[in-house]
Amino acid sequence: MSDRRRIIIDQLMFTGPERTPVSVQFKSGVNIIWGASNTGKSFVRKSIDYLLGGELPTLPPEGKGMDNYLLWLTLPGDQKVTLRSSALGSDIYKADGHRETVGEGSPGYEVFSRKHVSSPNVSRFLLSSVGYREAQLLKNERAEKAPFSLRVVMRYLLIDETRMIDEKSLLLAHNTTVTSEDKGLLKFLLTGVDGSSIAQVRSGDQLKAAKEGQIELLSQMAEQLRKVIDETVETSAVIADLTSAEREKADLLETVEERQNSLDALALEERGLSDEIQGHQARIAELNALKARFDELARVYASDIDRLEGLEEGGFLLQRFATINCPLCGASPDHQIHDHGLGGIEEQRHAVELEMEKIRAEARDLAAALADADAEILEIKQLIVVAGDRLNDVRLARVQAAQSEVSARSIFLGASTRCEKLESDLDNRRRVAELEVQIVRIKATTVQSRQRADGIDVNLDLSNSEAHELSTVVKQVLKAWNYPGADAVHFEKGDQDIVVDGKRRRDNGAGVRALLHAAFKIGMLVYCIEKGRPHPGFVILDSPLFAYRPAEEDRFEDLTDDELELRNADVATHFYRYLQGMADQAQFIVIENHKSDQDVVRPYANYQFTKNPSIGRAGLFV
Repeated sequence: MSDRRRIIIDQLMFTGPERTPVSVQFKSGVNIIWGASNTGKSFVRKSIDYLLGGELPTLPPEGKGMDNYLLWLTLPGDQKVTLRSSALGSDIYKADGHRETVGEGSPGYEVFSRKHVSSPNVSRFLLSSVGYREAQLLKNERAEKAPFSLRVVMRYLLIDETRMIDEKSLLLAHNTTVTSEDKGLLKFLLTGVDGSSIAQVRSGDQLKAAKEGQIELLSQMAEQLRKVIDETVETSAVIADLTSAEREKADLLETVEERQNSLDALALEERGLSDEIQGHQARIAELNALKARFDELARVYASDIDRLEGLEEGGFLLQRFATINCPLCGASPDHQIHDHGLGGIEEQRHAVELEMEKIRAEARDLAAALADADAEILEIKQLIVVAGDRLNDVRLARVQAAQSEVSARSIFLGASTRCEKLESDLDNRRRVAELEVQIVRIKATTVQSRQRADGIDVNLDLSNSEAHELSTVVKQVLKAWNYPGADAVHFEKGDQDIVVDGKRRRDNGAGVRALLHAAFKIGMLVYCIEKGRPHPGFVILDSPLFAYRPAEEDRFEDLTDDELELRNADVATHFYRYLQGMADQAQFIVIENHKSDQDVVRPYANYQFTKNPSIGRAGLFV
């Protein structure tokens, strides 16, 4: 099996609480469901579509009692999953593995929304598994966008009988005419280019509404401004008043600056005087401390003199005693033979006298220093008195200067306020004038009814080379099916459809239209495979071989010559053989009503619904 990322539908199953499960199994390659009408063949297609996010089909009477639809899938990487949805509608439930029941206890259980805008959703889960990225498809030339989703791409994966034979473009899903979104989808599938990079623009009606809204808003703004403008005063008078007020403001500013400078000078002088007085007071404190030390020294000098005077007096007395009779023996000084050391005492007394004279001299010097200190203290106190008087004068002058500065600044602020009011008035008048100009300009602007986004390809048509490459692949498919006239195939941009052998698809009979429609959708798959583009890898076709309908079928027009030519060319045999040849890359489920081609379908996996309970399988549910 190829390692290409694709989805394989393994089995469709229906279950009910009181019903035996009913299923249809599928293989890679060709799977055919054929046989009688009204046996449930198309319901198989509708049920698969429902489990992939489509609408809930109406359960046929034979399906009464079935309450769950289940779809077994194999995703890339051999990932087995089961999708389940109720026969009554609602969300899609997913579980890992192939299971007959899916509920909250199932492995890998998730609830998927059917809508691509919700998350998580079945579209994003499946498309991302095969390599599709999030994309935006352009809806119109204004670059409105719609998200790329499984429901959008389903027209290339599942084609019902009505669309198969329809004369309308192959690109359509259900619309009557081809839209930008249809073209954008084809271009994205073939090239990967979407509209995400183009900025959306508003419609003509939206722009007109926006224009009217702008005019209304600007008018309201202008009206609000007029309410605060005295329109009895001319603008020229306001300008003159502002000029005068600005001149007065400038003069007052000079006065304020002068008074502020004077105030600053007085404050500076006040601080200087305070510092000077503090300096004087510190000097007095220093001198008083010095005097205290001098007084202590003076007391020391006095004590020293008292001591020395005592020594001097003792020496004198000793000398005096030396000149009298000895108190012990009564001998006169002349007859005394003992040495009393009176010479040493005299020297000592003389030394004491010298020391006393020295101390008295130092004491006199100390007294002079104390007198100097007292004189300096007195002088400094006089300086303090002078500085204090000056400080009081300066303080009074500073208080008066501060009051004067406050008064001048108050007058200046009043002038500034007046200027601001006049400037605001002028600004409001200018804004009103500008708004009126804007309103006139916007009113004069013409809004085109059709708007086009910048850089957008209005038609979103395929380029010539893209259309040629796609046509080449469709031609390759038709030739493999042995389709008559397949040598000349091209994609017609006008019809957004294919032309074969010079004949538009819509100009053929229903059988040929169906086959050519199938060829285009199969060709898209082949193109994606050859170019390495993402594709889910399966295609479900309802009645592609419509040309093989019974000739007596009166629901449709008679068989045309072109349809008979397809039968004669044995296109059906080649059709199935070609599809089966892609079994390792894709899966095909073909639903047909033909009755006479048992030999054609026998080599492939097929279900024949006979509508006869005694012959084979009568139908889907019976």
